[in-house]
Amino acid sequence: MNSYLQMSLAVLSSSGRSMSAREILEAAYRLQVVPDHLFGKTQHKTLQARLSEEIMRNRNDSVFTRTAPGRFAVRTQTTKSERPMGGYVAPKRSYQLKKFDVLCADARELELVIGGSVGLVLFSLVSRIFKKQMPLRRVERDRKLVRLRLMVIIRHHDKILTLASIDGSDMGTGRSLGLLGYVKGDDADLFSTEPYGIDAAAQRTVIEQSSVPREAVEALSKRRTSDELRCVRIIGADDQAGSLVLLAEFECLNPDEFIGHVPAHRAPRWSRVPSDINDISGLEPVSRHLMTVAGCVAIL
Repeated sequence: MNSYLQMSLAVLSSSGRSMSAREILEAAYRLQVVPDHLFGKTQHKTLQARLSEEIMRNRNDSVFTRTAPGRFAVRTQTTKSERPMGGYVAPKRSYQLKKFDVLCADARELELVIGGSVGLVLFSLVSRIFKKQMPLRRVERDRKLVRLRLMVIIRHHDKILTLASIDGSDMGTGRSLGLLGYVKGDDADLFSTEPYGIDAAAQRTVIEQSSVPREAVEALSKRRTSDELRCVRIIGADDQAGSLVLLAEFECLNPDEFIGHVPAHRAPRWSRVPSDINDISGLEPVSRHLMTVAGCVAIL
């Protein structure tokens, strides 16, 4: 174990809680456990890189675990509730690798059900045709398949959480009216209340893209039942079959606390839609579609 990791182990073991790389480094200086040969103005960045590499290389065998974006802990000291969905996975890298299975359907079957509709449809009308599970990277290469995506819309009374899209998002850049993710093949299990694991997918999406404690995510209340969930077709570029985006809507009771857990670089804020959206062209494609073709029905 190199010096950065030994230092981190000493600090995290002593604190008994998760910490950022900068917090670990500051504590290490207070405890006087920083090796003499470690120096530089960006030590915290090097430390975070070393911890991330260690976790990525050894995964569940690593001494460390990532509990949230940029926060680390000693694996044996974390409780079950502190390990989000089996451990936090950086969404950017996860989405870039595209090795996970997603639910998909034959584009021709979808068109038979909804025709040329580009507006909102009930997911219950089309859910039965999403019976295939295939790796995302393979689905993207098949022009005959439509993948099932997810947008998690979080509300507080008459406002919704808006934020910048994830760096490297395959849906494009811009501000988003929700958190964009996927319904994965393994989201449904024996404990799911519906056959597609949509609740689990929504909770996982929020956890992957924020540091909101799992208890707070589970406390979000659903605004629609499974039979009321709506979706919208997004046509892909270059004649790709594109995506069917499922809209999962939740109510947040503690908006200030919740938004404090969303990374600052995503510029989160509570917005009244559509009045607080000044420039539709600055939205990412799904949000722009909802604001134009769907006539804001999805978010009112």
